[in-house]
Parts: sequence; C-alpha cells; structure tokens
Amino acid sequence: MAESAREDIVAGERATPGDVFLGEIKTRTVFPLLILHFVREKPEYGNSLMHKIREKSGGVMSVSPNTVYPLLRRLEEKGYVEGEWERPDTRSRRFYAITPKGEEKYGEIKDQFETHLLRVRKAIEALHEELYG
Repeated sequence: MAESAREDIVAGERATPGDVFLGEIKTRTVFPLLILHFVREKPEYGNSLMHKIREKSGGVMSVSPNTVYPLLRRLEEKGYVEGEWERPDTRSRRFYAITPKGEEKYGEIKDQFETHLLRVRKAIEALHEELYG
C-alpha cells in the first residue's frame, strides 16, 4: 500500500479476535475508506458511522468511539470532510460531509485497497477450499 494512501490519519486500535482487518490496515485504510464512502452518500455523524461499519461488516469489525471520533477530527483537519453541528448552540451531533479533496483521497484509497481486498478474498477462498473441499 502506498504511503500516501496510508497517511497518519489515526493511531492504531487494538483488534478483537473477530476482526477481519487488523491494526494498521483497519485504522489507516479500512475505516477512513468506509467513512469517506458513507459521507459521500449523505452527511453522517459518528454513532451512525459506527453503526454502518458494524452492519456492513456483518459485525466482524470492532468499532470504537476512541478510534472513530479522533479519525473524524483528523479527516476534518486534513480537509477530507467538513463537519457541521446539528444544533450549533448545544453541539449535539456533528454531521460530516465529504469535500472535493476528500473525494480525491477516497478514490486513491479505494483504488489501492482493492488489490488488498482481492488478495484477502483469494486467500480466504483457498483456505476454505483446502479445509472444506
């Protein structure tokens, strides 16, 4: 994976035994990619993003607020997303939307990550075939 696609967006999160994507791959690639993907569709807030990640991964990826919220702040600092408070006076929920710079980053990470996903899929299929014929 190219270094530019793995910018130091977030510090690592410990993986749980059920995680399919571990450590750096998850926190530097998978989560940023998924967050950018979801906020492309419509503005989202942290808890809704965590729910979507859990749902789309079939519950096999652990999602921690201690990872997602700092990641959202870093993505915002880098100009990949813009955040807006639902109610600025109470700072209730912060909704994030992708920026043009975020669209570029999304395309870059997505293209580079596909190679990794295809390798993982091939390995899983080979292991499944070996074990279960």
